[in-house]
Amino acid sequence: MKGDSVTLLTGVSEINRDIQILWLYGLEDADTLIAEIYKMSISIYDSYEGIDGLQMDQQTGSLTIRNITITHSGLYTAQIMTAMATYKRFKVIVYAPVTLPVIESSELLQKCATACFGISCEVCTLKCSSENGPGVSLSWYKGSKRLNQTISPELNVNLSLTLEIKERNSDVYHCVAANPVSNQTTQFSFQEHCPPYTDSSHSCGFTEAVIRLVISALVGVATVAVLVYDFRS
Repeated sequence: MKGDSVTLLTGVSEINRDIQILWLYGLEDADTLIAEIYKMSISIYDSYEGIDGLQMDQQTGSLTIRNITITHSGLYTAQIMTAMATYKRFKVIVYAPVTLPVIESSELLQKCATACFGISCEVCTLKCSSENGPGVSLSWYKGSKRLNQTISPELNVNLSLTLEIKERNSDVYHCVAANPVSNQTTQFSFQEHCPPYTDSSHSCGFTEAVIRLVISALVGVATVAVLVYDFRS
């Protein structure tokens, strides 16, 4: 993680004057000498960005990078020169800690044709957002079960993921932003993000309710009349 210290081990138990260890850094074949120990003397070269955070162990030749940053990601090679040359390679990937995801309700809907008779339907549509970065994923969970997940190679665009909950319940939902070294969780609250729907525009007024009842009564009377006529016939 960005800001941590990492030590790359040479595997050498103890250095003597006949051992030379070179540390090279680069991407692919563009290696640059950044540190070496030879005849028990250590040299750190200013070709490495963040030279103040570079240390080499006097006894083993292991390399420590303090306060590591994302720009320090890359391939590190220890070239150990004794009677023959041996190599140890390390691929280092540095990640920034993920940010806390934010949950917002994008829309709250109640749509039922029979709303006047006390039946209601709720759909709570949630959107979870988080800053993007290398290796970052965004997921919705219901308890310990993952419901969906998203990642994106467009690192300059925030990640977002929607979730529809069709009815109020006691289940625990949470949104998780994660990368290989860190994670952050925001829990969903019905009361905070989807309060009870109270918009009266979707309910029936008194006049509309009376009209519907009158129409229902007339339909019922007409049905009875048709049945009586058929029975007499």
